[in-house]
Amino acid sequence: MKELCKALTPEEIMAVYDAWGPEHFPDSELKPLSSVKMLLEHGQYSGYGLYDESAVAEGGLLGYALLMHDKDREKMLLDYYAFMEEYRCRGLGSVFLHEIQKQKDFPGCFIECEAPETADCAEQRELRERRIRFYERNGAVLTQVRAQLFGVTYRMLVLSPLKEELHGENCEETACKNGGETGLRETLQKEAFCEGQFNQEAFLEALRDFYLSIYPISVFEKNFRLWIPEN
Repeated sequence: MKELCKALTPEEIMAVYDAWGPEHFPDSELKPLSSVKMLLEHGQYSGYGLYDESAVAEGGLLGYALLMHDKDREKMLLDYYAFMEEYRCRGLGSVFLHEIQKQKDFPGCFIECEAPETADCAEQRELRERRIRFYERNGAVLTQVRAQLFGVTYRMLVLSPLKEELHGENCEETACKNGGETGLRETLQKEAFCEGQFNQEAFLEALRDFYLSIYPISVFEKNFRLWIPEN
């Protein structure tokens, strides 16, 4: 099977979210369909689909990624990432992430993963740790920044774009050498990577700016908390 990654139209995003969101995510993680529609109308939501290239005309959807972003598409957050059950555990999650990273309109994205340390049991903690390891294996950087959103605590990661000229190179090092001209500048406010060191404060400020581009300040101040734990 040969896979094809393509951008989803607003109509496709609505259809995919309506049909598969309730099956792939718990109710507590789902937005009202009207909220997705509003974000699409405001130009702040987009998505990609991974397809079986030989069956695109018949549907052929293997998995999907839905992202929130500011109106300039300079900062994105991975909102939903899922595969059809029959295509899980085949390595396609990694394939899809790498294909997304190569898209010309992908500037990089923030990733929220529920904090393992707040898990209710050992099984839940292991699931959360495994999810973080998956993203790290595929090039995401696990930051020290924590985010508490509507009462849920997350560890924050960032996934950079994979430009053709960076293939085979370390994205962090290349970002420093080239002054951040890899797309990280737009996502992380160019100071986030410097001399091989990740600037946690710059990342936190970029994340705060992103959330404020999506939510009214009154909602942000009441329901959001961003911090870097003291060592």
